[in-house]
Amino acid sequence: MCRSKRYLVIFHFLFSILFIFPACERTIEEDVIKPIESMYGQKDVARALAAESNVRTVRAALMRYPATSPSNQYPGDMDIYDYGTLREVLADENLPPDMTELMWDAGFGVTYTSDGYSFTLQVKALTTGRETITATPNGVTKN
Repeated sequence: MCRSKRYLVIFHFLFSILFIFPACERTIEEDVIKPIESMYGQKDVARALAAESNVRTVRAALMRYPATSPSNQYPGDMDIYDYGTLREVLADENLPPDMTELMWDAGFGVTYTSDGYSFTLQVKALTTGRETITATPNGVTKN
């Protein structure tokens, strides 16, 4: 069969599917809008999981910090007051220069408190819900 006849057969087949068969009673909402909303929902879930995973990584680095610290304590409140200082204190961890690469909301920043014996690190996920993720020596929680 020559090439032009193949194209004609394919065109005829597609034309018959699109225009000859009866409509399936579905709306554009069901065919287009809902799948797109679902895709964005899945993207949000993936971002939230990535943000939580990155908080766990930073928490692990903070848990190792006292082992190399001269005072054998966690960094104090004055040592970490934003993402830039968190990067400086945890320089060996090679954190990215921009906290959005960690899927954290740069508008919220990093909230860190410590008395030297315990710490609390809070960030917001870069999702539509802006979930707050909190890390302490006891673990990571998401609100």
